[in-house]
Amino acid sequence: MAVAAEAQGNRMLNAQQLMWTQIAAGIAVLLFGLTLFNLVRMRGRMVAARSWDKVEGIITVSRVDQPTAHSSDDRNDAKPIIRYRYQAGGQELEGDKIFVSGTVITTRVLAAKLTGRYPVGAHVEVHVDPKQPTEALLEPAAAQNVAALVAFTMVFGVIAATLTAHSFAGHVLYADKGVPLFAFAVPIIVLVGGVFLAADYVRTRRLASASLRWPTASGRVTHCDVIEEIVEEKTEHDNRPTTSKLVHRYQVDLRYAYRVGKRDFIGTEVDWNGTMISGLREVAEEAAAKYRPGKSVQVYYDPDQPEQAVLEPASRGGALGPLIGAAVCAVVGGLFLTILIKVGFA
Repeated sequence: MAVAAEAQGNRMLNAQQLMWTQIAAGIAVLLFGLTLFNLVRMRGRMVAARSWDKVEGIITVSRVDQPTAHSSDDRNDAKPIIRYRYQAGGQELEGDKIFVSGTVITTRVLAAKLTGRYPVGAHVEVHVDPKQPTEALLEPAAAQNVAALVAFTMVFGVIAATLTAHSFAGHVLYADKGVPLFAFAVPIIVLVGGVFLAADYVRTRRLASASLRWPTASGRVTHCDVIEEIVEEKTEHDNRPTTSKLVHRYQVDLRYAYRVGKRDFIGTEVDWNGTMISGLREVAEEAAAKYRPGKSVQVYYDPDQPEQAVLEPASRGGALGPLIGAAVCAVVGGLFLTILIKVGFA
């Protein structure tokens, strides 16, 4: 890639700037290495855990821990606490891990949704490491935090590559017309985000199509209510104090019980389109009215992962959300990148 010679001469880093650039590059490379290592290890453990021994367990604790200082339901400050007993290696053991990635700190609503799937007294299938029976979990195939870890790895990789290049060159790298090369990372990251959204859309559509052919089980709605979320929205003003207001949002909290073989399951998903969130209580109440407690339902479940189930696999409401997001990222990122190329190299 061509670099403006005059820009190099005028923008050489002095000794102190070069030292701090090298330190920052080292930190970025270290963070990139750590996130990449964790990503590879997590994927490896997910693959290995799928072949672990399966034993029956029972849920002994199921609750949500939340700080008393909680002020907004948009905050990731809630921790689902789920514990279960199981027998392995001739011992009676207790576990608390659901996913390979460990306990997830999330929002109050999502934490409650997870604990709702594992009520106290429920019989569950526990995946146990045959080499280390104390190592167990409930959902080995769930890709919790994997997408976030991939995103962090890519961001740290771009930052590390940019700072390392500056360190070796001894100056900030510029395009022919004086545009700093690190500016090109912004639209590239946006475009990569669009690729993730497009992949999510494709994955969801494939799941929706596959689930139409899944086996079904008779189920019963055990709980259906409207959850009210209170979210604090802050607005910044020039030369004035920041103001905040509380916004109320509503969504349906649905749970249905079904049985596959000798196992009982609790499902929480209606379809593949994600949770509907509305600013109007009556809209959420109308959606909840379709599934009154005690109502019999037909549950479509994944034969390989029976805990993954839906009630309306053919529903397409809101299915275009990720695709629209991908299109916006493609347009914004592509336009920004095109402008930088024209300004920097034309």
